[in-house]
Amino acid sequence: MKKIKNTQRQMPPNTEVQRTSSSGKFITEEQFQEHIKQGDSVFIYDNKVYKVNNFKDKHPGGVASIECALGRDVTDEIRSLHPPKVYQKMINLYYIGDYLPKFDKNTGTPATASDATNSTQKKQLEATWQGGMSVKAFDDAIEEIYAQHSEGLQKQDAAQHQLDGLKIRLAHRRLEQELIDRGMFKCNYWRYAKEACRYVLLGYLALWFTLGGTETWHYMLGAVFMACFWHQLVFTAHDAGHNGITGNSNIDHIVGVLIADFIGGLSLGWWKDNHNVHHIVTNHPEHDPDIQHLPFLAITTKFFDNLFSTYYKRILPFDAASRFFVSHQHHLYYLILSFGRFNLHRLSFAYLFLTPNVRTRKLELTGITFFFLWFGKLLSTLPNWKVRLAYVMVSYMLTFPLHVQITLSHFGMSTEDMGPNEPFAAKMLRTTMDVDCPEWLDWFHGGLQYQAVHHLFPRLPRHNLRQCVPLVRQFCKEVGLHYYMYNFSTGNGVVLGGMKAVADQVKLMNEVAKSNADTWAQTKHL
Repeated sequence: MKKIKNTQRQMPPNTEVQRTSSSGKFITEEQFQEHIKQGDSVFIYDNKVYKVNNFKDKHPGGVASIECALGRDVTDEIRSLHPPKVYQKMINLYYIGDYLPKFDKNTGTPATASDATNSTQKKQLEATWQGGMSVKAFDDAIEEIYAQHSEGLQKQDAAQHQLDGLKIRLAHRRLEQELIDRGMFKCNYWRYAKEACRYVLLGYLALWFTLGGTETWHYMLGAVFMACFWHQLVFTAHDAGHNGITGNSNIDHIVGVLIADFIGGLSLGWWKDNHNVHHIVTNHPEHDPDIQHLPFLAITTKFFDNLFSTYYKRILPFDAASRFFVSHQHHLYYLILSFGRFNLHRLSFAYLFLTPNVRTRKLELTGITFFFLWFGKLLSTLPNWKVRLAYVMVSYMLTFPLHVQITLSHFGMSTEDMGPNEPFAAKMLRTTMDVDCPEWLDWFHGGLQYQAVHHLFPRLPRHNLRQCVPLVRQFCKEVGLHYYMYNFSTGNGVVLGGMKAVADQVKLMNEVAKSNADTWAQTKHL
């Protein structure tokens, strides 16, 4: 949230400036629901109710991220995604009363609490590869991996209803405080200095081979280095989008725009709008835009029902094109992801031209225009249109490892809706897996292979995520949550196996439809 100066003058007309501790006004669950029925934008934070009718359209993180948080307790979401000054001071402008929850008549505790706990176990997934280099051998292997993973996932989803939500929330906050005390939230700028050297080297090699080349393979090697350059830069743009570099929203936003828009040709504003929603409603088929990829991909059969996307404000039709692509998605996965950068251009332009409230629309449009000017000028130095086209395809398509890394941590995980009272930490660990790799390979993943840790603490600098893994494991053991971590190849097997499971359902639907059509045709001729 932006810093508000001259509070009395800039306050929305329906909000009073007051200290939350001195109001004395209580809002019951029934009254809270009445606010929702009247169309008020209300949410609960730390047992207090806030109304943001006149602020949500001005939210720096995007209106969509606020809309998906309304009508429920989002204490942990707010703490995780915002710096302390937001929820300690600035949020007080929108306070309207203390929340009085509905209590269970039998136990005398809030109705959302539960007493049972569950144990967490680390499970190794194994698959045998038989049949040589064949499609069947591939399908059998990913199916075996996913079957083992899915069995554990279903058991965890079922057991989670018995977990103590209050215990999880309190333990999550204690863990957050421990990480603060250990200095884990402090940004290590030396790491950025090392990364900057890598960026400069990759950029220099891309330009050297492109501008100084004399053979086609020189230009193609330049395209490869350009893809690597963009791939690595995205990690720093990600940090800027989370205000994780300087901690200053305005400065980090400018840094992110310079990287994403001016150098990469992609909208940082779109990414933040999209990504903040993803962090709040992770893997929810109707709400999370990061898993809404029809007609090309569907990670759950729920997409067969022509879902309405609350993010895109439209129905996601499961039509003939969807049935074709989804039925083959486990074989087309990497090919589809190789076109991801082209799609990001489309999403960026749609956001900048069609979204009513864009934080720095003119700056971002200037940045993307600058990108196409410098990249177009670079392409003009190449000898002919065939080489130029090849250069674009190679430099764009070889960024696909980034899209694999982005989808790997979520596409094979739970998409169930556990209701509004599910603890934030439980939801993040249920919908996200970490990817294990040697420490020397952290540079390739940008440190973001620990997505479960990142989702628990989005403002935690990615360079510190590895150090937090043992503490997260201990947290999971304490509260009975399962912590999913696989190596890169196994993680890919889980994702591909999950896609095959959905694809098999499409094929089954097609076979049933064909059988019914044949039966109808035979009946007609009788």
